Amino acid sequence: MPHISLLLRRTGLGLLGGVLLASSALAAPPGSISPGSIPPDAAPPDDTSQGDNALAKRLSALLAMPYANGLAGAAQAPRIAWVERRAGVRNIMISDHGQAPRRVTHYTTDDGTDLWGLTLTPDGRNLAYVEGGDPEYPNDAPPNAGQATFAGKETVHLIGPSGRDSVMGEGHSPAFSPDGAFLAFSRGGTLMVGHTGGVPTAAFTTPGSITALRWAPDGRHVAVEIDRGSHGVIALWDVGAKATVLTFIPPALSNDRQPVFSPDGKSVAFMRTQDPILGTDPAKGRFWSVHVYDLASGHEHTVWTAPAGKGSRFAAPEGSVPYWSADGRLLFPWEGSGWMRICALPMTMAGPGGQDTPECLTPDGAEVSAYQVSQDGKNLLYTSNTGDLDQWRAWSRPVAGTGAAIALTPGSDEISTLVTAGNDIAVMATGVTQTAHPVVLQNGQAVTPVTPMLPSGVSFVTPQSVRFHSADGIDLHGQLFIPPDDTARRHPALLFVHGGPERQMLPAFNAMGYYSNAYLMNQTLASQGYVVLSVNYRSGSGYGEAFRNAPGIGRAGASEYRDVQAAAAYLQKRDDVDAHRIGIWGGSWGGYLTGLALARNSDIFAAGVDFHGVHDMTEPDHPGLSPQQNRDAHDMEWRSSPIADIQRWRAPVLLVHGDDDRNVEFEQSTLLARMLTAQGVPYEDHIFPGERHAFLRTQDWLQGYLWMDHFFDRTLQKMSSPPE
Repeated sequence: MPHISLLLRRTGLGLLGGVLLASSALAAPPGSISPGSIPPDAAPPDDTSQGDNALAKRLSALLAMPYANGLAGAAQAPRIAWVERRAGVRNIMISDHGQAPRRVTHYTTDDGTDLWGLTLTPDGRNLAYVEGGDPEYPNDAPPNAGQATFAGKETVHLIGPSGRDSVMGEGHSPAFSPDGAFLAFSRGGTLMVGHTGGVPTAAFTTPGSITALRWAPDGRHVAVEIDRGSHGVIALWDVGAKATVLTFIPPALSNDRQPVFSPDGKSVAFMRTQDPILGTDPAKGRFWSVHVYDLASGHEHTVWTAPAGKGSRFAAPEGSVPYWSADGRLLFPWEGSGWMRICALPMTMAGPGGQDTPECLTPDGAEVSAYQVSQDGKNLLYTSNTGDLDQWRAWSRPVAGTGAAIALTPGSDEISTLVTAGNDIAVMATGVTQTAHPVVLQNGQAVTPVTPMLPSGVSFVTPQSVRFHSADGIDLHGQLFIPPDDTARRHPALLFVHGGPERQMLPAFNAMGYYSNAYLMNQTLASQGYVVLSVNYRSGSGYGEAFRNAPGIGRAGASEYRDVQAAAAYLQKRDDVDAHRIGIWGGSWGGYLTGLALARNSDIFAAGVDFHGVHDMTEPDHPGLSPQQNRDAHDMEWRSSPIADIQRWRAPVLLVHGDDDRNVEFEQSTLLARMLTAQGVPYEDHIFPGERHAFLRTQDWLQGYLWMDHFFDRTLQKMSSPPE
């Protein structure tokens, strides 16, 4: 499903009423009850009751289900590899021809150490991966969620044909040369290269951080994407040169990214992007373009510039890269029609400013989340929600010509990641009762190496896809989890709001670990008698550019909160819902919306759970705006913040945050706690020392969900409704 990330990294300072509040130490010990909060005798005891034990066992068993991510395939062999998390322990699995996998690593502890960045040599005989670090922030200090005596390092490993696992050195983003003879990876601003199985050495060091690297098809050059903060550049390293030869593609006052070599290795295509100034009219400005660089002449020119209007701002599914097809065209995502489609553009155009319109190969009115070219170069393979915006399937269509798209998967599963492995196609699939797992497509047949099964004695309801409208007419999609009992009584209800905000929830397990966990928790809440509604609000992905970039979202007015209100109204009108016992929960941007709901509508939402949410949306300055424009922007950001309505906040809230969060500053929660205390609002708070934004340890997800369940039990489930 398309995820166009929006990460909030603030300065560590918040503004409140013109007074600068510096970041402070932890306000209270983990799990403490704060002043004005829920009485201590209402807090769950350390020794759980029999019912609590049953819940803990259920959640523990569900979180222990095998969950797969990081799918990789060998270019010339039917071999795939992925990371399997089972009971919190991560290991790497390998499967040939989709058959039963074998484990090639031997980790045994749920200590929060991630495994990622998997890549195989073309013949599949060697595998490289990264142990430790944070894939979102690979150049930051590695996390230490497991509280090890010494924090681990971010290291590149190599597993050879013998099965031996060797540490190649500190770094990330490993990439094998096309012949598999060399392994390159980045370490900050240093490119490390060595013979596969040998000792890597530094090829060069440059200011900034290397964020991606691509080998030329002939193995003679490596294109390196470098982030220098205010701009991004692309460097080319000559592998065969006796001395370090580093050539920079002529840069601009922009971000150059996503370099890809032509099939003959003589040219490099890349994207040049700019971030619009706050408040820029979408109908004005042209903020990205496609360029090509000729290695022999050193000449670079613009092939095409995205026109103003729809698609004028660069956006791409997470992890996607462009492909240079055999017929001399570049395949890349573009939203020119208002939908994320894969389009093709000839790279033979001479001179600057050429403006041929790209030919879009995937259907309009639908989005693409992953794509690549088949091994023979003849077909575009992609995942899309064509035909049903809440259903993702794998598709294939010819790169050239007008051949129709063919569905590769039937539609019974939700499909996300897609890779090739020789002539095989491998996808990541999820279902109503199945966590993410690889499926290999061979000649029209699907082979499943691992089939996740629900724990014994656990059953799930099938979420209902529902539609409703906001007060201002936005068409909204959601998933409804109905308690599996057949009584006519009115149930307490919960509204789940995802984070991102550019995410999409579906009527099945999510392919992303964070929301895979949220889905099983929503199922658990339904099993306990809650009616649960998960809403896909505006600013999310999957429903087109206009939905994702709707006017007034986020700090520009929080217009997505209207969709939260619409979802609450939908629940209030249901005959099986007690309108006086509606709660809300979410994390990250979902935590932000939870805060807005409780601050603005404690009359609707009786309680809420806020995981690492954003509570103060103000930014100290916006470059490019006049002083008055900055004041106006700051005023709107303040009015879009939960703390702006703190005096209206009455409902109890549970706050949970890891204090090594790199996405949403931990101070966002300490600030809210101080303000809730000042207002006498009841709250419960818990801290995970050393945890990141998406908790790295499964045991921390378990503990957080148990806290949430106990909190809703005493604030909603056991709350008496006023007489009619």
